[in-house]
Parts: sequence; C-alpha cells; structure tokens
Amino acid sequence: MRKAYKKDIVYSVVPFCDASQLFLTASSDSSFVTPANDTIQGHSQSVPDYPRQIRQLLEDVRELLLAEGFRSAVVMSNFHLADIRMKELLRQLVTEIFPEGLGALTIVPQAPANGSACGVEIWAIAGQNVSHRVFVPNHVVTMQTESARWFFGGNFRAGNATVGAYSRAFDTFRRLGSQLRRCRMRLEQVLRMWIYQGHLLLPDKKTPAGVLQRYQELNRARTDFFGNTKFLRNYLPEGFNSAAFPASTGIGADDVDVVMSAISVDVEQGDFIAVPLENPNQTSAFSYGANYSPQSPKFARGVAVSRKNWCQIFVSGTASITNSESRFDGDPASQTEQTLNNIATLIDGDNLAKHGINGFKSGLDKLECVRVYVKYPKDFNLVQKICEKHMENVPILYSVADVCRPELLVEIEGFAVTTK
Repeated sequence: MRKAYKKDIVYSVVPFCDASQLFLTASSDSSFVTPANDTIQGHSQSVPDYPRQIRQLLEDVRELLLAEGFRSAVVMSNFHLADIRMKELLRQLVTEIFPEGLGALTIVPQAPANGSACGVEIWAIAGQNVSHRVFVPNHVVTMQTESARWFFGGNFRAGNATVGAYSRAFDTFRRLGSQLRRCRMRLEQVLRMWIYQGHLLLPDKKTPAGVLQRYQELNRARTDFFGNTKFLRNYLPEGFNSAAFPASTGIGADDVDVVMSAISVDVEQGDFIAVPLENPNQTSAFSYGANYSPQSPKFARGVAVSRKNWCQIFVSGTASITNSESRFDGDPASQTEQTLNNIATLIDGDNLAKHGINGFKSGLDKLECVRVYVKYPKDFNLVQKICEKHMENVPILYSVADVCRPELLVEIEGFAVTTK
C-alpha cells in the first residue's frame, strides 16, 4: 500500500515477517518564510523560517503515524538538514513532539534537494508479536519478533580525541562495534550500513604514492576494522562460496566529520536466509583495483533477507557504473537511467535465484523506500522526473550530496519487498 498523505509526504505499508512495516519520506514546507523587514530579526529580505518548517513537518509526521497505528513503532529515523546549526532545535522539537522517541535517530548534514529546511525518512514496524526496547535514547533500538532479534543503530560518531578521516572513521566503526556487543550482537550479523563522510573527495593524507582522498581513507579504515570478519556466515544459503559483506552507502555530507548507522539481525531458526547480492554487470566493489582506492570498498551491492514466503532487499548506494568504469560523464539523465537499470538487474528474480533465493519476482516496482543523492542542485528536477517515471508513488527522499567519484552525479539506494 502506497499513499500520498500531505504535500511532500509519501508512505508505504508492507508485510514484515508476521508484522507490518511502514516507510515514510517527507520534506518540510519551504513556503514558510520570515517576512522581509522583520522588526525583531532585522531581515532586509524574506528568509526561510526553518523552526516553523521543522515543527510543522514533525507534527504532520506524528499525525500520520497515529492514523496508521505506528505511533510507538518507529525503529529508525534519518533527518537531512539544510543547515546543520538547526541540529539542536531539531532534537528539542523531536523530544517535545515525540516523547516516545523516533527510534535510532541520525542527523545528516545534507540539504534536501528541493530547497526545504529538512527532509526525513522513517522506518516503523508494528505487530502483535513485535516488541521494541530503546537502549540509548534516540540512538539504538532492538526489536524482537517471533523469529528474530533486530538491531537498529544510528548517529554513531567519533570521539573528540581523534583527528583525520582515517582515525575518525575507524573510531566511529569501533563505537558501532561496541554498541553491537552491548546489545548482544556481533559485527558479522550486520546487514546494512550507512556512512556519511563530510567533504568526501577532498585530499586528506599525503603518502609516497600520492595524496589520499577522505573517501579512500574511509575505505582503509573500514577494511582494517572489518579485518577477517565472516559476515552473515550463519545465514548464507547452502553452497554460497563468495566474499560476504554488508550492503552499504558511503556518501558525502556538508560538514567535515563522519556519521554512521546500521541494521543487524540475530536469528536462531534455520529457515532464515541472508545473502549478499552482486550485479552481473558490475565488478564487485570489494574487487576494485587500487587505481580507485588503495583499499577497495568493502560492501556488497545489496543484501537479500528471506524467510518462508517473503523477501526484503537492502540495495546499496548505486551509481552509473558498469564493470568498474563510470558511464555517461557529465550527463545526469543518462547516469540516472543507468543507475536505475543497475538496481533493476540487482534485484531481479533471476539474480536472486542465482544467489540462492528462489521463487520471487522482483524489479523496480517492488521498491518501497528510496533515497536519491544528487551532486548538483541544478540537476534535481531532471533526476526527479526520471525517478518518478520508473518508481511511481514510491517514498523517495532527495538530498544534495557528493558521490564517491568526481564524474558521478547521482547515487541511488533503496529497500525492496517481495512475496511469493
């Protein structure tokens, strides 16, 4: 079920195990402005009224969650802010309007592509046999269903003592790992990660071989932290013999720091399958040559999770790449089409079957929540038009963000749901 609720609020409700899952994307109303010649603020021209925009957005979201029966069922929320100075205001308003919390809350310094003050993506899960427990307010939620225990963690950041892209990324990974252990989870059980790296492509470190970008230093930290971890080893289908990593997005942000979030699962029942997906038309990211990064990005193109008659697919950040080469340099429209084609190929039922998950039909029509990162705001309207042609009525959050290669203009990630 997909619905438009109010202006710029779209949501979807789909099955999740024996429960229901809601995905919602929304952006604040940019028509709320402070009038020109305001005698109190001294404005000489109209400026965005960010506090009013954010408050109204939160009140509209709360109204929808109440109407759909998900008021206390939010497991993850991601807020994308045009002005990171609004972070504390956002925290205060969330505490006021959602005293029950908004799950694992992450604040991302990325401007919504439509020019509004704030965009949000929310995941909520509710059902008779579902229970939630908040371990750290606004940061970590564990959820118990009949068949599994889930971990949703957000807003992981490095401590103040670390300096440099590598050190801050490694410390953030370390803090994520520590929280997993506190929740009786293991790193190998992580299905999905999000990494927001400020000034992604800026040079960060000089080496004898040249200057490393911040993204390359992030890849080095991830490789060192993962070490020899055998991801998903208890969930892989019989006969799976490839490298296994979580699905992931590594994307730019407007500040100079790094923030992460993640999902993991602990399952004892043997009919649960979680398998990394690779695209037959793309070189696996973890096999990229050193010309892209001295340590390759350790992530899968996606991860499919299946039990009985349902399958859910975490689609990693995807761009206009075939084999390992970027395509359509300087052409945002063609890059968007290629990116969507890559996602369609990844989640296609035939590709699922090749990875050991059989009997499901899937495609772009099965996407239930999507994020689109646009490098340049001027390309937003064009990219939006193409995306909405292929993904009609899907909750989509559009943000402005740098992508991992200078020539790439668009990156898209998503979450697909299909049943037999």
